[in-house]
Amino acid sequence: MEAEGRYARLCRASYRALSALVNRERIDGYSSRYASRGLVASIGFAGLEVKPSEVFSLAFFSAMGALALVSTVGLIALALGLMDSAMAIMLIACGGIAPLLTYVYVGEYPKRRAAYMRVHSLGDVPDVISYIVMAMKLNPNIELALKFAASNSKRQLAKDVKKLMWDLQMRAYDSLDMALGAFASEWGGYSEHFKRAVFLIKSATEEREEAMRTIALNRALDVVLQGTKSLMQSFSSALHSPTLILYSIFVMVPLALVAMLPAAAIVGMRVNAIELALLYDLLFPLATLVYAHSILMRRPAAFTPADIPNVKQAIPAWAWAALALSSGAAISALYFFPLSLPIARSAFPVWGVTVAISVYCLGVYTPYKKLRDDIKKMEDEFADSLFILGRRVSEGRSPEESFAYTAAMTSGTSVGKAYARAAYNIRCLRTTLRDAVLSPEYGAFSDVYSDRIKATISMLVESSGKSGEIAGNSIVRLADHLKELQSIEDDIRKMLYTMTSMLKTTCMVFSPFIGGVTLALSQSISDVVAHTLASLSDMPESARQYFPMVPEFSAPMVSNDQFVLIIGLYLVMLVIILLRFVSGIEHGDDRYEFMYSVGTALPIAMAIFTVTTALAGSAFGSLI
Repeated sequence: MEAEGRYARLCRASYRALSALVNRERIDGYSSRYASRGLVASIGFAGLEVKPSEVFSLAFFSAMGALALVSTVGLIALALGLMDSAMAIMLIACGGIAPLLTYVYVGEYPKRRAAYMRVHSLGDVPDVISYIVMAMKLNPNIELALKFAASNSKRQLAKDVKKLMWDLQMRAYDSLDMALGAFASEWGGYSEHFKRAVFLIKSATEEREEAMRTIALNRALDVVLQGTKSLMQSFSSALHSPTLILYSIFVMVPLALVAMLPAAAIVGMRVNAIELALLYDLLFPLATLVYAHSILMRRPAAFTPADIPNVKQAIPAWAWAALALSSGAAISALYFFPLSLPIARSAFPVWGVTVAISVYCLGVYTPYKKLRDDIKKMEDEFADSLFILGRRVSEGRSPEESFAYTAAMTSGTSVGKAYARAAYNIRCLRTTLRDAVLSPEYGAFSDVYSDRIKATISMLVESSGKSGEIAGNSIVRLADHLKELQSIEDDIRKMLYTMTSMLKTTCMVFSPFIGGVTLALSQSISDVVAHTLASLSDMPESARQYFPMVPEFSAPMVSNDQFVLIIGLYLVMLVIILLRFVSGIEHGDDRYEFMYSVGTALPIAMAIFTVTTALAGSAFGSLI
């Protein structure tokens, strides 16, 4: 929500600034003529508190900013005497294309945001449907089941369920059947299996026999789970060609060009440092990022990870940022010391950037990663523990005795500690069952950041008012329910692991290795060109007409230090982009997993690049 808030504030500020230059009626008139229905609908769906005229204003100023940036680069190149024909052509092309692309990108943000929310809301489908099915198995009242699902999930789909309940109360629909039909049809365009599941749940309400109602509800859950699994299978199958294009065209081709750049000078294709930096540290990473992002946008959401609140750390994020910057600056400062190393000194600034990023990511996001792993482990333990709890309750045991017995059977686990706290709260604090497990102050499961566990505990509390046998059987059914969800989730994770493990290896090992080899080869070719120039310097004037390329040898070329710095920074950005791609496939939009993987993988990748460059440089140097 922070990104949407910043976007809205920027839109409003841009509109006020543009209104100071142009009459507001003209801006609003342009907006009314050119704002598409899709844009207006997307603004409403995404919840952006902006008008189309404000969106166009921000797009206009962003385009002007892109044009100013290109102009600034041109002025710097002209001041440094680096402006040649190739640079001029590149700047003219960027000056014409960059503002247009920026205008479209910024102006289309509401549409992209709405599409993103629709696609990723599908990840809420398994949990929301499971909550409805879970509630209806205990109490066949569809309105109570919808209320339970809306109150136990903070996802976008649950908010739409809450809106559906509000529309029912406001008499927007004549009946619940009509409301469910409209709701299923609205989301059916994005998820056919969700539509079928809603209709099955609707039909279950009309079944008088519990056995037939349970069959219909189980079928609804199966439809959703198998549909989610089928979507991920289709995405995984269709991922081969885009991934091949990403790694061949957007990764291997730029790395292979590194070795060709010095040789290109022989035929007059000279590239200076600024052109090389623009190409490798701006255009190539940007193109790779856009293509990787376009692939990830097609990834269907399966199971949305649990929301984690801000974790209180002994060292705050700003202190980690300061430590990261100081560490990076200290390592980068080694560039100014005359050290005898088998690699250019400009590798130190590259390592400074690497260390700064890694220190910050590991320092800030390791606690979140640990908490995420603890939640996953606790969910696995919780499903098994429910069988034990359900059997004790079905025997007529009291809640505190059942909790204490389950805690003893699961001792040493996180969920066992929670059960022990619940038993203590009931026995010693004399609280109600609901307060013992869900009270914000002292509840045993109040600090568990898993909506699935909290929803199941809440349903367990609801079933406690029935007889012991009925409540115990209900708890066992909840355990079966959770195990089925976890089984599908594990199948999807295994399905994606085969591909993501290969991609991660390519990202961490092969790309830096190839980059190091090609960079060393490029340096060797530069040395060969320099030796050739020295050998041909004494050539008689009468023979120079047969070697027209000789004058090109004396043209300024990128130095070894500049080459290592530019390509090293390119590899840093490339590894981060590829890690985002891999993490997006495996974990979706889990920021904590991605940042932690950057902190752990980036130093390994740059170590491989550094060692490979040094060893390959020594090997190629011995051949000259």
